[in-house]
Amino acid sequence: MWIIAGSVAGLLTFFDLDRTFYIPSKIGQKWQFYIWYWGFVLANGLLAVALYFALEGNSALTEEFSALNNLPLWLRSFLIGVSYLAIIRLKFATIKIGEQEVPFGIEAFYEAAKESVYRNINRIAKIARAEEAINLTKKHDLDTLVALANLSITQDVLLAPEEKEAATQWIKQIKENEDSNDLEKQMLLANFILSGRI
Repeated sequence: MWIIAGSVAGLLTFFDLDRTFYIPSKIGQKWQFYIWYWGFVLANGLLAVALYFALEGNSALTEEFSALNNLPLWLRSFLIGVSYLAIIRLKFATIKIGEQEVPFGIEAFYEAAKESVYRNINRIAKIARAEEAINLTKKHDLDTLVALANLSITQDVLLAPEEKEAATQWIKQIKENEDSNDLEKQMLLANFILSGRI
């Protein structure tokens, strides 16, 4: 049942990455991107599997989490996969540095690794998004991009009415901004059309 814990944790990691990053379909440095992206999903799944075996094989830990023992094995595995990040964030001790008490645990290492992975994914994705936006601006003039951006808002069923209104006003401000040239406006609109983000 360890596979359930690993799969659930990996799936939750994938959902977080998908929510955080807009990744164009055509991306340079594809292998580097796949290694960072899917490697992080796999690493989180493996951490959950390690936690599963730590809880299953350690009688002291099993007593601490005795409520888990009464659950069916598949449900216990699922809960470990869902909650492993919370368990990683537990503080094992408090270290006094000068006058300040600093909590110590695995979280600092996990967060540093996550930040590094996200920074590398973002670097690769930014380059791909810029290339995608440049290609779109080469195909369409400013008026066409304004129309496409407004159409994108109209077709987006996930946007609440107030979000649609805010996005429409943003497009209007971009078009009417006299401090920006047409290329800058086109790039902003192209990025919005492609990512759905202002």
